[in-house]
Amino acid sequence: MPRRGGEVKCDESRPTCTNCAKKGLICDGYPQRTLRWSYKHEITASETSEQHNKSPEPPNDSRSKSNGILDGTDASTRDEVVEEIYPIPVPETALWPESEWMGLTDLIGLDSTNMFDQEFSGGLESIAIETPNFDFSTSNWLPDFCFAMSPQQNSWLDLGIAGQIQPPCINSDSSMRLLKCWFDEVCPAWSGFDSKSNLNRKTAEGLWQSSPPVFAALQSMSASFLSARLPQMRHSAMNLLKTATLSVQAEIQELNEKNVLDEMPTGIIFALICLGTTICWLDTRRVGWPFLQEAKTLLRWSSQQQFAADADKLDFFNKSLTYWDMLISFIYDPEPGTDTHQVSALPSTFQRSESLHTYSQSPYEAEPHPWTGVSLLSTTLLARSIRLCRLYRHRANDRTLHSPSTASEIEQAKELEVELLQLQLSPRPSLNDTGDQRTPATQLLHVAEGYQLASLLQLYIQFPSLLVPHSHLVPRDPGEQEITALWHKRIIPLSLRLIEVLEQIPSESGSCAIQPLLYICAATGLRYTPTLPLDTESNSISGGSQVKPRPMESILDYLDLLKDPLEHSKEEADPLSVSQMALDVSKGRAFILRRLSVFKECLHPAPIEVAERFTKELWAAYDEAPRWSMDVCWISLMEKKDLRTLFG
Repeated sequence: MPRRGGEVKCDESRPTCTNCAKKGLICDGYPQRTLRWSYKHEITASETSEQHNKSPEPPNDSRSKSNGILDGTDASTRDEVVEEIYPIPVPETALWPESEWMGLTDLIGLDSTNMFDQEFSGGLESIAIETPNFDFSTSNWLPDFCFAMSPQQNSWLDLGIAGQIQPPCINSDSSMRLLKCWFDEVCPAWSGFDSKSNLNRKTAEGLWQSSPPVFAALQSMSASFLSARLPQMRHSAMNLLKTATLSVQAEIQELNEKNVLDEMPTGIIFALICLGTTICWLDTRRVGWPFLQEAKTLLRWSSQQQFAADADKLDFFNKSLTYWDMLISFIYDPEPGTDTHQVSALPSTFQRSESLHTYSQSPYEAEPHPWTGVSLLSTTLLARSIRLCRLYRHRANDRTLHSPSTASEIEQAKELEVELLQLQLSPRPSLNDTGDQRTPATQLLHVAEGYQLASLLQLYIQFPSLLVPHSHLVPRDPGEQEITALWHKRIIPLSLRLIEVLEQIPSESGSCAIQPLLYICAATGLRYTPTLPLDTESNSISGGSQVKPRPMESILDYLDLLKDPLEHSKEEADPLSVSQMALDVSKGRAFILRRLSVFKECLHPAPIEVAERFTKELWAAYDEAPRWSMDVCWISLMEKKDLRTLFG
């Protein structure tokens, strides 16, 4: 406290004031007089409340205004309201140079309106020309968000704290709103379950104040998420994505220059995952491939350093990258020379044995992961199955029947089938609670079973010879009529079984974030198949085609003439309209479309809309194909129509 003269300050040292002792003065502060705190500069609760009420954009008003927009704000004023609630983040005094906000399009050399016309090639350095200079020296103003679970999970972040703590020259309203949106909306929609046990949430909590890439990545995700219902934010979301990418690239470049890891680059890896897995929210064609490769490189580098304290982080990130890789494997052919057995970003922790026993790792993880759930193994097996199916299909035009490559792929398919059939996901193991009332661990167990069934389904669709009785010593490809019978007896029932598993998961489950791929897999097995023998149907059709229309004898005969005689005879000979299999297939299709419609409400709608279009196109191709023809392949259709994105 200052002395009355103002020239000496008491330093409150014990047993006496050092400054006063050096000057030979008697200290009239501590300890001769009882220390009294001064409250004259403290902001009282009433003053804080008064200032808060004077704020032009209080959080409560923001929430109500946002709801008003969703409920239907007048179009003429919508732009103004949106900009007031979610202003384009170009603050007067930002945490990084203003030029990086204003001139990102010039810096990167891409127009924000067509920045995604070309896929990223090479690595992240291909899109970074200049890196921003992040300054977190003032990070002590950032509020320490207090996360408290509530039954409704209404809010994880109190923006009122930010208004009280921030220094006068920092305008953080837009950043705080985007961060609040991430914890309130984006994180639950980006994770298979959400609670304090959600490692995505825990990682963001621990890094957003200390890691510039994470701070920028979370805002980028929020802006991209909000742009689905607030199109005015799309330009802002583009700029935030570029800025976050520049921040990540700057730190990667710094690590490469040092060529040594002092600690695990947790913030960079997490930011890469955040940006790479959500870039499809702005452009559904993008899957974040360069981000995935950079994350894998950093993870392998970290594993080589053997940071003992970071073993759990390595495991968490490895599972995240495995899931991400699985999603990409579903929509793109594997690169030449890819080992279909190696899915993990880290060296395999298992050894494949000659006896074809499944992995030495457990089929379960007691601690649920927000993406791989309770079974990393089921996720890995699905990735391997899809890779093999795509590799087999890709080589279809470059091989001869029974060539060595064909025999090798069929042998690998047999191995995978054995591993999948050996995977025991019941009875229920002892699993840790997710902490999410909407998503108990048993629902994640259903998802794992869904991955198992989806893997078998894809193997049987691409390798129907696996379903031929093993008594045939010589491998052979079944004919079209035999394949049709296999679809009717084995493949379609397997698809319906997968749908039964998905029906056990409530539509409001938080696991919807990791389910879309399962619905697409189920859709690939739902086709109508003829039930009459081919020769019987052919005779019926040929006989009907030779019958000339009878002369009109009545009004009903007149109406019958409106139909083509050939089609009329075919319809009469086809009992699909009354078969139980046809009814089950139609119900399954309706269920898939109904659930995808629900997912558009709780997830980002753009990838789900691609899933809807793909399933409808596939079913139309199935239905329009000639009878007894099994030529329609979902992989070829996806390539032809370019209907692919991250379905998860």
